[in-house]
Amino acid sequence: MAKRSKPEFDVKAEEYSNKAKALGHPARIMILLSLQANNHQTCKELVSQLPFTQSTVSQHLYALVSAGFLESKGYKTSTIFSLKTGAIQDFQTLFQEVFGVRKQDRQLSMF
Repeated sequence: MAKRSKPEFDVKAEEYSNKAKALGHPARIMILLSLQANNHQTCKELVSQLPFTQSTVSQHLYALVSAGFLESKGYKTSTIFSLKTGAIQDFQTLFQEVFGVRKQDRQLSMF
């Protein structure tokens, strides 16, 4: 029986998939919305606003930083998290590129 090789995906499709995966948890959306309302917050500040433990928020922050949605900067004994400028718009553009959405008609070319 022949070995299957790992399928090769389009680079943009793979990037989109990784970013979409990072947005695939409601807690991460809540974190983004909290930072949108009040940018530049520590994990402790976010925990005080959200119904999650510190370890949960910390794990989700790491996923959002890794996917490129947030920036982190050390300050004294804390880390300040902020929305990465243009990250959401870049994600929207990537969606359009992957699915062939034309700005003028917003239809998916694959359907």
